[in-house]
Amino acid sequence: MNQLRGGFSNELNELREQLIHFASMIELELDFAEEDVEFANRDQLQALISRIKLVISKLIRSFELGNVIKQGINTVIAGRPNAGKSTLLNALLNEERAIVSSIAGTTRDTIEELLNINGINFRLIDTAGIREAQDAIEVIGVEKTMEKISQSALLVYLFDAAELSVTEILSDIARLQKPGVPFVAVANKMDLVDQDSLSLALPEGVQFISISAREKSHIDDLKDLLYEVAVGDQLTENHTMVTNIRHVEALQRTQEALAQVEQGMVNPVTSDFLAMDIKQALHYLGEITGQVTTDDLLENIFSKFCIGK
Repeated sequence: MNQLRGGFSNELNELREQLIHFASMIELELDFAEEDVEFANRDQLQALISRIKLVISKLIRSFELGNVIKQGINTVIAGRPNAGKSTLLNALLNEERAIVSSIAGTTRDTIEELLNINGINFRLIDTAGIREAQDAIEVIGVEKTMEKISQSALLVYLFDAAELSVTEILSDIARLQKPGVPFVAVANKMDLVDQDSLSLALPEGVQFISISAREKSHIDDLKDLLYEVAVGDQLTENHTMVTNIRHVEALQRTQEALAQVEQGMVNPVTSDFLAMDIKQALHYLGEITGQVTTDDLLENIFSKFCIGK
């Protein structure tokens, strides 16, 4: 809704107007080139560019979150055979979606379902257990599991708290953890063990929770944790988010043009080259906020200065 109301266009508008002002000042310098005057304060221009780049960087970073919210967050449930992955999937969905048995390796293919948590879609992917495959079909299943893990936006590592040792758990985490991918370690079957007996020193960036999928114990807590890890406080009423790849590309090109302006001030170039780079930045911003034309610059000049036409 925020995006439909103008969202990040509104956020950029004030900064855009200030950039137009500086572009106008530099245009004026061109008209008075023989008198060697400087209307545009370079220090103020540098400060403005820094502010714009900060806002644009934040918007570009928001694209990743915006994109997963639009498409759904790929959430892979991975772990060893018989850890209870399918039971957990059923518990999260509150329906018998996956076949559950005591036979290790029951799940051979991936199963995908949508789960909505606080308005955000999580694409839950139940995978085959990770182990040395016992037959050709299981080999394919494990390969698919590793492929899904590499594509995940959120990884849920489920382990049997009654069976695995701390060394085995940490070994699995080291194998599965990928840079930049939120990771939740879930101790399952806690109804069969002493809660205090499980003591883990987990790697940095790994969130931990203990549940019983069969008893549906702490499933709501797990849902809350998944939401917190994937979204956290990034969504507020006033939060601005980019979900359109075209807008991201325009923002990236704006950044590049502003970098050229900065370069022109560090290694001084003539005002006409500086004006050209600023116009380029305004052009790319215009792809989002509305096209900027020469008329915008002229209107700004004549509204602020007493200059004969």
